[in-house]
Amino acid sequence: MNITEIYTSRKLETIVPETLMQKEPCGKYNPLGKWSATVFFVSHKKCLLVTNSITRYSVFIPGIRKSDFKNLSEIFINTLFEQLKRDNITSKKHNIKKLIGEITLHPTDNNRAIIGTQNYILENIDVWKYEFGPFENWDFRDINRRVNGIPYKQLGWLFPQEKMRILLEEIGGSGESLS
Repeated sequence: MNITEIYTSRKLETIVPETLMQKEPCGKYNPLGKWSATVFFVSHKKCLLVTNSITRYSVFIPGIRKSDFKNLSEIFINTLFEQLKRDNITSKKHNIKKLIGEITLHPTDNNRAIIGTQNYILENIDVWKYEFGPFENWDFRDINRRVNGIPYKQLGWLFPQEKMRILLEEIGGSGESLS
């Protein structure tokens, strides 16, 4: 089974139950690579921004509670699958589930490139708060689609959604079968 490592920001580390934090990397290779997560707040509700280190593809997990972290694998798989659909990236849910496997949370790895990407994305929070108002009015999948439609120099000016589509095609995470 695949294991997906998510490295948490220092701010998120204080929210995640200590029993769920893994001190050491598992050492298993995941074709999607590692992810980084940070927390932000909308109307006093915790939201996660999870970003892939290879593709810069990001996923918002809105309204997460401390008790939800024990089911993070399922929540992340469902959210990622829905976002991929919204971004018109063809994939089967069982393929995504197989690729992600089990999630392990780790303290920050201080990946400056990903921290910079996440800070760039989160700079827009105040604009979105003005645009969408209270938490209930936010269409996180649509906002997420916009975020994944921004080209990055580090990706050769590709969009994160394009890079994720290419990566999934290369590893067989789209379509009918997964090796």
